[in-house]
Amino acid sequence: MASLDEAQTSKRPKLDESVRVQLKSVEGAELGPALEVPLASGPAELGSIVSKLKSDTNSTPYAFYAGEVSVPGTLQEFQEQYSFSTEQTLTLTYEPLAVFRVRRVSRCAETLPGHSDAVLHVQFSPDGKKVASGGGDATVRLWDALANIPQKTYSGHKHHVLCLSWSPDARMVASGDRAGEVRVWRSDGECRVLKRHSKWITALAWLPCHLADASQSTCELLASASKDCTCKIWNVRTAQMVTSLSGHSDGVECLAWSGDGALYSGSRDRTVKVWRSADGKWRDGKLANTLQGHGHRVNALALASAFVCRTGPFEAQKPFKGTTFNDVVSTSKQRYDAFVNANGGHATCERLVSGSDDATLLFWTSLKAGAAKTKPKARLTGHQQPVNSILFSPDARKFASASFDKKIKLWHGRTGAFLATLAGHVGAVYALAWAPDSRLVVSASKDSTLKVWSAADDGVPGSEAKNVTTKTRKFAAALGTLPGHLDEVFCVDASPCGAAVASGSKDRTIKMWHP
Repeated sequence: MASLDEAQTSKRPKLDESVRVQLKSVEGAELGPALEVPLASGPAELGSIVSKLKSDTNSTPYAFYAGEVSVPGTLQEFQEQYSFSTEQTLTLTYEPLAVFRVRRVSRCAETLPGHSDAVLHVQFSPDGKKVASGGGDATVRLWDALANIPQKTYSGHKHHVLCLSWSPDARMVASGDRAGEVRVWRSDGECRVLKRHSKWITALAWLPCHLADASQSTCELLASASKDCTCKIWNVRTAQMVTSLSGHSDGVECLAWSGDGALYSGSRDRTVKVWRSADGKWRDGKLANTLQGHGHRVNALALASAFVCRTGPFEAQKPFKGTTFNDVVSTSKQRYDAFVNANGGHATCERLVSGSDDATLLFWTSLKAGAAKTKPKARLTGHQQPVNSILFSPDARKFASASFDKKIKLWHGRTGAFLATLAGHVGAVYALAWAPDSRLVVSASKDSTLKVWSAADDGVPGSEAKNVTTKTRKFAAALGTLPGHLDEVFCVDASPCGAAVASGSKDRTIKMWHP
């Protein structure tokens, strides 16, 4: 009988065992000829080949996919799991990953008291230097994200502050309340009050910086959604309404403004409407499409370009040194163009996911097609209760969904294919945040905790998170649990330019988490 060492040795690929591999980019362009690659090769070795063929001197890490299936380990392990023939050419799609790595948060660096009621929304500024918070005490507070100290308190709202949104140039923060009022706060303390809604504000979205007029002095166009069934576009410089977008038959729950200029609104009437403007100034804003398919109200929308549109000219590893708004617009356009190129071009880069009370997600592509041709590319099932939060990773290669069923699910960002279920919370999951390197996800829950999860493709399987595989599902354990809040955690956000995480709770505090 062979010894255990001999049995283990026999399973290892021999040096002369190889497979013919054809590498191709996301756009489908082949990278060089097909090559004979040892079965012992993993992402690191394959990435080295890609770097040499591309003359890439930045040591960019890559993830590899065979169709929709990730290749996280060696080709030998992949062959044993999926039984592909080594006599045929294996086509692998390579996708660049962030060169930098964000360390996972593991400790509470500071507890920030000040709110006298539940904290309902927190958001980092695009440059990562400030955090804005709003809640049941009808105030908006600004915090120094680097020193963890309060900066300003803005008063004026008459009811709960339900949503916040920073302008992509980091100069203003907009807030919407339960009385239907929108306020825009400048860094110098000036406030613009926007009153035309008759019911509470549910969502806010700024026009992406790269679409703005470079001759302006700052971002000007802001969209608001309300339970009064309308969306409104505002010019925050003049404090005037540009247009009102009506067509929904029930309250609008969510908004998303894409990098190609379209504004998406999700409603309790079970539809997502697509609004477009011919001149970009939105005086002629019209309904372009109505996306149907959900059986219950639409709670959440996520766009693949959300991160690059949110952060404008700011990058994690490249400080923005511009001084004029023209610099802001030009740098933002360069970043968006780079995002488009990395995601297969204009035809495929803008993707939308909608989540509903019907416990499903709809994955939409080809969003510029005619209304009669617009159908979801996929219906994503698996959640057992309403889906209330969806968020694409910064590189748009994955997206995560959170549900009242206490689970988070990871999905492939270009096909919608299921990747993993993240289980561990014992209460409904309310909110999600991605690290800027797209390798970590943070979730906030009714159970008063946050959890940190690995979503990395280039790590050694099992080194960061224990994976349990069944016939149809893969479950991943959390890397860590962040306790400390005394009540439900309603909101969480990760710094776009660092490793810090901010969370807001029903216990009236904000906690800042660091590695």
